[in-house]
Amino acid sequence: MILLAEANAAAPAVSDYFGSAIVEYLPYFLRGMLMTINISFWAAIVSFAIGLVVAVLRVTPSGGLKVVATAFTEFFRNTPLYVQVLVFYFGLPKLGIQLKFSFFGIEVGDSFSAGTLALGLYTGAYVAEAIRSGLLAIPRGQGEAARSLGLSVLQTLRLVVLPQAIRLVLPPLGNLYSAMLKNSALLSSIGVMDLMFQADFVNNRTFKTFEVFTSVVFFYLMLTLPMGWFVHWLEKKYNPLRAKTLRLQGARI
Repeated sequence: MILLAEANAAAPAVSDYFGSAIVEYLPYFLRGMLMTINISFWAAIVSFAIGLVVAVLRVTPSGGLKVVATAFTEFFRNTPLYVQVLVFYFGLPKLGIQLKFSFFGIEVGDSFSAGTLALGLYTGAYVAEAIRSGLLAIPRGQGEAARSLGLSVLQTLRLVVLPQAIRLVLPPLGNLYSAMLKNSALLSSIGVMDLMFQADFVNNRTFKTFEVFTSVVFFYLMLTLPMGWFVHWLEKKYNPLRAKTLRLQGARI
């Protein structure tokens, strides 16, 4: 009887198997994933809008606008994202800029606003360079032909040049937004309750560091891999000639 009791005491509990913390705290991880998707979605909208405007200004003949756009891209590309996040979160309220507001009856916290703004502007600088490369790849004759047909500068840009440029830069844009989703992990430092924030919470409760952060790797893969597949699908659909060329060269696409 004594040996049996000692054996039972030495046997690990059912809740101590590898992955038990993940199963027990799975709702926390799922809420973190939803927050990561949410803030990445809004940051993607901000980054694309900013990047599109800055890219157009970079190729404009106006020297002053080109200098402003270049200064924007150089500043945000050459300073750390983490520092930018802290500056937006702690610095803007010092300047009297309120980051907490209500949007259609939904309260938006200051950490969410600062994180979205910082992540969007940082990624927007890279998006601008990607779109600018696409704009420069379009033959100048197409714009001149559109103007000769009576289209204005904005109509030429919107109807002729930009659609072709966006098709050309779909792969780099996909890579940028995949990187942006992973960079959102830095926002946990200002209280955004994303996937990394929830992982830190679970780790502090369970002290199963290897188990928790190994699972975080797979949670992020669940987010980034479908995004990569979606970008490949978009490229094959909207840029079939390039996709066919890559397949002929032996690329897996």
